[in-house]
Amino acid sequence: MVREAGTAMMNWPAQRVWVVGAGFLGGELVRLCLSAGVKTLSIDSRVAADVCGEAQQADTLRRALQKCSPQVIYSCTSTQGGGAKAYRSCYAEVAEQLVRSVPRARVVFCSTCSVYEEQGGGEVTETSICPGTEEKMRLVLRAEQAVLRAGGVVARLAALYGPGRCEIVRRYVLQFGRELPGGRERWVNYVHVADAARALMLLATRGEAGQVYNVCGETRQLGDLYGRLDALRREHEEERGIPVLPEKRGRANMRVRSDKIRLLGWEAQEDLLSFARQIIDERNEEEHGDA
Repeated sequence: MVREAGTAMMNWPAQRVWVVGAGFLGGELVRLCLSAGVKTLSIDSRVAADVCGEAQQADTLRRALQKCSPQVIYSCTSTQGGGAKAYRSCYAEVAEQLVRSVPRARVVFCSTCSVYEEQGGGEVTETSICPGTEEKMRLVLRAEQAVLRAGGVVARLAALYGPGRCEIVRRYVLQFGRELPGGRERWVNYVHVADAARALMLLATRGEAGQVYNVCGETRQLGDLYGRLDALRREHEEERGIPVLPEKRGRANMRVRSDKIRLLGWEAQEDLLSFARQIIDERNEEEHGDA
Protein backbone atom coordinates (compact mmCIF):
# COMPACT_ATOMS: atom_id res chain seq x y z
CA MET A 1 0.00 0.00 0.00
CA VAL A 2 1.01 3.66 -0.27
CA ARG A 3 2.94 4.68 2.83
CA GLU A 4 2.90 8.06 4.54
CA ALA A 5 5.09 9.54 7.24
CA GLY A 6 3.97 12.28 9.58
CA THR A 7 1.58 15.13 8.94
CA ALA A 8 4.00 18.03 8.62
CA MET A 9 4.75 18.62 4.93
CA MET A 10 7.99 20.20 3.87
CA ASN A 11 7.88 23.03 1.35
CA TRP A 12 8.00 20.53 -1.49
CA PRO A 13 5.43 20.58 -4.30
CA ALA A 14 5.57 16.83 -5.04
CA GLN A 15 3.28 15.06 -2.58
CA ARG A 16 3.04 11.73 -4.40
CA VAL A 17 6.09 9.89 -5.71
CA TRP A 18 7.13 6.52 -7.05
CA VAL A 19 10.54 5.04 -6.33
CA VAL A 20 11.28 2.48 -9.03
CA GLY A 21 14.04 0.21 -7.78
CA ALA A 22 13.98 0.01 -3.99
CA GLY A 23 17.50 -1.31 -3.44
CA PHE A 24 20.57 0.47 -2.08
CA LEU A 25 19.78 3.95 -3.41
CA GLY A 26 16.04 3.55 -3.84
CA GLY A 27 15.63 2.31 -0.28
CA GLU A 28 17.41 5.40 1.05
CA LEU A 29 15.25 7.60 -1.15
CA VAL A 30 12.08 5.94 0.17
CA ARG A 31 13.21 6.73 3.72
CA LEU A 32 13.89 10.37 2.87
CA CYS A 33 10.59 10.83 1.07
CA LEU A 34 8.67 9.31 3.95
CA SER A 35 10.49 11.51 6.45
CA ALA A 36 9.40 14.51 4.35
CA GLY A 37 5.78 13.40 4.70
CA VAL A 38 5.47 12.44 1.04
CA LYS A 39 3.17 9.64 -0.15
CA THR A 40 5.66 7.11 -1.48
CA LEU A 41 5.09 4.01 -3.58
CA SER A 42 8.03 1.66 -4.16
CA ILE A 43 8.23 -0.67 -7.16
CA ASP A 44 10.73 -3.52 -7.38
CA SER A 45 10.93 -7.13 -8.49
CA ARG A 46 13.81 -8.24 -6.28
CA VAL A 47 13.29 -6.62 -2.88
CA ALA A 48 10.25 -6.00 -0.71
CA ALA A 49 8.21 -3.21 -2.28
CA ASP A 50 4.69 -1.79 -2.33
CA VAL A 51 4.28 -3.10 -5.88
CA CYS A 52 6.23 -6.21 -6.83
CA GLY A 53 7.04 -6.51 -10.52
CA GLU A 54 9.21 -5.48 -13.46
CA ALA A 55 8.86 -1.78 -14.16
CA GLN A 56 9.40 -2.29 -17.91
CA GLN A 57 6.10 -4.19 -18.00
CA ALA A 58 2.98 -2.10 -18.52
CA ASP A 59 0.93 -4.34 -16.23
CA THR A 60 3.21 -3.54 -13.27
CA LEU A 61 2.73 0.18 -13.81
CA ARG A 62 -1.03 -0.21 -14.20
CA ARG A 63 -1.14 -1.90 -10.82
CA ALA A 64 0.95 0.91 -9.37
CA LEU A 65 -1.36 3.57 -10.85
CA GLN A 66 -4.30 1.94 -9.12
CA LYS A 67 -2.56 2.68 -5.82
CA CYS A 68 -1.05 6.10 -6.51
CA SER A 69 -0.84 8.55 -9.41
CA PRO A 70 2.63 10.11 -9.04
CA GLN A 71 3.81 13.64 -9.64
CA VAL A 72 7.45 12.51 -9.56
CA ILE A 73 9.00 9.16 -10.48
CA TYR A 74 12.52 8.33 -9.31
CA SER A 75 14.01 5.64 -11.53
CA CYS A 76 16.69 3.97 -9.39
CA THR A 77 16.93 0.58 -11.06
CA SER A 78 20.27 -1.26 -11.07
CA THR A 79 21.56 -4.28 -12.97
CA GLN A 80 23.90 -5.47 -10.19
CA GLY A 81 26.24 -6.61 -12.96
CA GLY A 82 25.14 -8.35 -16.13
CA GLY A 83 25.56 -7.72 -19.83
CA ALA A 84 23.75 -5.77 -22.51
CA LYS A 85 20.51 -7.72 -22.08
CA ALA A 86 20.32 -6.71 -18.42
CA TYR A 87 21.11 -3.08 -19.26
CA ARG A 88 18.42 -3.00 -21.93
CA SER A 89 15.67 -4.26 -19.64
CA CYS A 90 16.84 -2.45 -16.49
CA TYR A 91 17.54 0.98 -17.98
CA ALA A 92 16.33 1.56 -21.52
CA GLU A 93 13.07 -0.39 -21.35
CA VAL A 94 12.20 0.85 -17.87
CA ALA A 95 12.75 4.51 -18.81
CA GLU A 96 10.76 4.17 -22.02
CA GLN A 97 7.88 2.42 -20.26
CA LEU A 98 7.74 5.02 -17.50
CA VAL A 99 7.47 8.02 -19.82
CA ARG A 100 4.96 6.16 -21.98
CA SER A 101 2.72 4.91 -19.17
CA VAL A 102 2.86 7.96 -16.85
CA PRO A 103 3.41 10.91 -19.21
CA ARG A 104 2.37 13.61 -16.73
CA ALA A 105 4.91 12.69 -14.05
CA ARG A 106 8.39 14.16 -13.89
CA VAL A 107 10.92 11.35 -14.17
CA VAL A 108 14.26 11.73 -12.37
CA PHE A 109 16.47 9.06 -13.91
CA CYS A 110 19.54 7.71 -12.11
CA SER A 111 22.31 7.30 -14.67
CA THR A 112 26.06 6.87 -14.22
CA CYS A 113 29.18 8.94 -14.80
CA SER A 114 30.56 5.87 -16.59
CA VAL A 115 28.82 7.10 -19.76
CA TYR A 116 31.68 9.59 -20.22
CA GLU A 117 34.08 6.65 -20.74
CA GLU A 118 37.04 8.89 -19.80
CA GLN A 119 40.19 6.88 -19.07
CA GLY A 120 42.90 9.54 -19.20
CA GLY A 121 42.25 11.39 -15.96
CA GLY A 122 40.57 14.38 -17.58
CA GLU A 123 37.77 16.47 -16.13
CA VAL A 124 34.22 15.74 -17.26
CA THR A 125 31.17 18.00 -17.09
CA GLU A 126 27.63 17.58 -18.32
CA THR A 127 28.73 18.92 -21.73
CA SER A 128 31.51 16.35 -22.15
CA ILE A 129 31.15 13.86 -24.99
CA CYS A 130 29.64 10.46 -24.21
CA PRO A 131 31.13 8.22 -26.93
CA GLY A 132 28.81 5.26 -26.51
CA THR A 133 31.52 2.83 -27.61
CA GLU A 134 30.16 0.08 -25.35
CA GLU A 135 26.71 -1.36 -25.96
CA LYS A 136 25.86 -1.15 -22.26
CA MET A 137 26.62 2.57 -22.20
CA ARG A 138 24.61 3.12 -25.39
CA LEU A 139 21.65 1.55 -23.63
CA VAL A 140 22.06 3.85 -20.63
CA LEU A 141 22.24 6.84 -22.99
CA ARG A 142 19.12 5.57 -24.74
CA ALA A 143 17.34 5.60 -21.38
CA GLU A 144 18.59 9.12 -20.69
CA GLN A 145 17.30 10.39 -24.02
CA ALA A 146 13.83 8.92 -23.44
CA VAL A 147 13.62 10.77 -20.12
CA LEU A 148 15.06 14.04 -21.43
CA ARG A 149 12.71 14.11 -24.43
CA ALA A 150 9.79 13.73 -22.02
CA GLY A 151 10.96 16.72 -19.96
CA GLY A 152 12.53 14.71 -17.17
CA VAL A 153 15.88 15.12 -15.45
CA VAL A 154 18.96 12.87 -15.55
CA ALA A 155 21.32 12.47 -12.60
CA ARG A 156 24.68 10.96 -13.56
CA LEU A 157 25.94 9.49 -10.32
CA ALA A 158 29.50 8.84 -9.22
CA ALA A 159 30.22 5.52 -7.48
CA LEU A 160 27.87 5.08 -4.54
CA TYR A 161 28.99 4.06 -1.08
CA GLY A 162 27.33 3.77 2.29
CA PRO A 163 26.40 1.26 4.99
CA GLY A 164 27.25 -2.22 3.80
CA ARG A 165 28.62 -1.05 0.47
CA CYS A 166 32.00 0.50 -0.24
CA GLU A 167 34.40 -1.45 -2.42
CA ILE A 168 37.58 0.44 -1.59
CA VAL A 169 36.97 0.21 2.17
CA ARG A 170 36.06 -3.47 1.89
CA ARG A 171 39.24 -4.25 -0.03
CA TYR A 172 41.87 -1.89 1.25
CA VAL A 173 40.80 -1.61 4.87
CA LEU A 174 38.93 -4.78 5.75
CA GLN A 175 41.00 -7.08 3.51
CA PHE A 176 44.34 -5.50 4.47
CA GLY A 177 45.70 -3.83 1.39
CA ARG A 178 43.92 -5.19 -1.68
CA GLU A 179 43.94 -2.37 -4.19
CA LEU A 180 41.37 -1.42 -6.79
CA PRO A 181 42.15 -2.01 -10.48
CA GLY A 182 44.28 0.71 -12.05
CA GLY A 183 47.43 2.51 -10.98
CA ARG A 184 47.78 4.82 -8.02
CA GLU A 185 47.55 7.83 -10.30
CA ARG A 186 43.98 6.87 -11.27
CA TRP A 187 41.21 9.30 -10.28
CA VAL A 188 38.09 7.93 -8.58
CA ASN A 189 34.78 9.63 -7.81
CA TYR A 190 32.38 8.87 -4.99
CA VAL A 191 29.10 10.03 -3.51
CA HIS A 192 27.48 8.76 -0.31
CA VAL A 193 24.09 7.16 -0.85
CA ALA A 194 22.40 9.67 1.47
CA ASP A 195 23.92 12.61 -0.44
CA ALA A 196 22.80 11.04 -3.73
CA ALA A 197 19.24 10.65 -2.44
CA ARG A 198 19.16 14.28 -1.33
CA ALA A 199 20.40 15.32 -4.77
CA LEU A 200 17.58 13.41 -6.45
CA MET A 201 14.97 15.10 -4.28
CA LEU A 202 16.48 18.48 -5.14
CA LEU A 203 16.42 17.72 -8.86
CA ALA A 204 12.75 16.73 -8.65
CA THR A 205 11.88 20.27 -7.61
CA ARG A 206 14.67 22.53 -8.86
CA GLY A 207 16.26 20.65 -11.73
CA GLU A 208 15.61 22.11 -15.16
CA ALA A 209 13.46 19.96 -17.44
CA GLY A 210 15.44 18.14 -20.10
CA GLN A 211 18.78 18.65 -18.35
CA VAL A 212 21.60 16.38 -17.13
CA TYR A 213 23.31 16.86 -13.75
CA ASN A 214 26.47 15.19 -12.45
CA VAL A 215 26.28 14.11 -8.80
CA CYS A 216 29.72 13.58 -7.25
CA GLY A 217 30.67 14.16 -3.64
CA GLU A 218 34.47 13.88 -3.89
CA THR A 219 37.23 13.14 -6.37
CA ARG A 220 40.57 11.68 -5.30
CA GLN A 221 43.59 9.93 -6.75
CA LEU A 222 43.94 6.37 -5.57
CA GLY A 223 47.50 6.88 -4.31
CA ASP A 224 46.41 9.74 -2.07
CA LEU A 225 43.36 7.81 -0.92
CA TYR A 226 45.40 4.70 -0.08
CA GLY A 227 47.81 6.84 1.95
CA ARG A 228 44.98 8.35 3.95
CA LEU A 229 43.39 4.95 4.53
CA ASP A 230 46.78 3.59 5.62
CA ALA A 231 46.99 6.33 8.22
CA LEU A 232 43.57 5.34 9.54
CA ARG A 233 44.54 1.68 9.70
CA ARG A 234 47.81 2.36 11.48
CA GLU A 235 45.86 3.86 14.33
CA HIS A 236 44.61 0.37 15.12
CA GLU A 237 46.69 -2.44 13.68
CA GLU A 238 49.82 -3.59 11.90
CA GLU A 239 49.71 -3.58 8.13
CA ARG A 240 49.36 -6.86 6.28
CA GLY A 241 49.24 -7.53 2.54
CA ILE A 242 47.01 -9.61 0.28
CA PRO A 243 47.83 -10.03 -3.44
CA VAL A 244 45.72 -8.04 -5.86
CA LEU A 245 43.40 -10.23 -7.93
CA PRO A 246 43.15 -9.47 -11.68
CA GLU A 247 39.87 -7.83 -12.68
CA LYS A 248 38.17 -6.44 -15.75
CA ARG A 249 36.52 -3.52 -13.98
CA GLY A 250 38.03 -0.20 -13.07
CA ARG A 251 38.99 1.35 -16.39
CA ALA A 252 37.39 4.73 -15.72
CA ASN A 253 39.89 7.46 -14.82
CA MET A 254 38.24 10.87 -14.65
CA ARG A 255 37.55 13.87 -12.46
CA VAL A 256 33.81 14.48 -12.30
CA ARG A 257 32.68 18.08 -11.91
CA SER A 258 29.33 18.69 -10.20
CA ASP A 259 29.21 22.49 -10.38
CA LYS A 260 25.80 22.46 -12.07
CA ILE A 261 23.90 20.79 -9.24
CA ARG A 262 25.85 22.76 -6.63
CA LEU A 263 24.42 25.92 -8.19
CA LEU A 264 21.01 24.56 -7.16
CA GLY A 265 22.18 24.39 -3.54
CA TRP A 266 23.38 20.79 -3.22
CA GLU A 267 26.54 19.99 -1.29
CA ALA A 268 27.84 16.60 -0.16
CA GLN A 269 27.52 16.16 3.60
CA GLU A 270 29.42 12.87 3.85
CA ASP A 271 33.01 11.95 3.01
CA LEU A 272 34.73 8.67 2.33
CA LEU A 273 37.46 8.95 4.98
CA SER A 274 34.98 9.61 7.78
CA PHE A 275 33.00 6.64 6.56
CA ALA A 276 36.15 4.47 6.55
CA ARG A 277 37.02 5.56 10.10
CA GLN A 278 33.55 4.55 11.24
CA ILE A 279 33.93 1.11 9.61
CA ILE A 280 37.33 0.60 11.27
CA ASP A 281 35.96 1.58 14.66
CA GLU A 282 32.97 -0.73 14.28
CA ARG A 283 35.19 -3.64 13.27
CA ASN A 284 37.50 -3.11 16.24
CA GLU A 285 34.55 -3.00 18.61
CA GLU A 286 33.33 -6.32 17.18
CA GLU A 287 36.76 -7.92 17.46
CA HIS A 288 37.80 -6.66 20.88
CA GLY A 289 34.57 -5.80 22.66
CA ASP A 290 35.23 -4.39 26.12
CA ALA A 291 38.62 -6.13 26.47
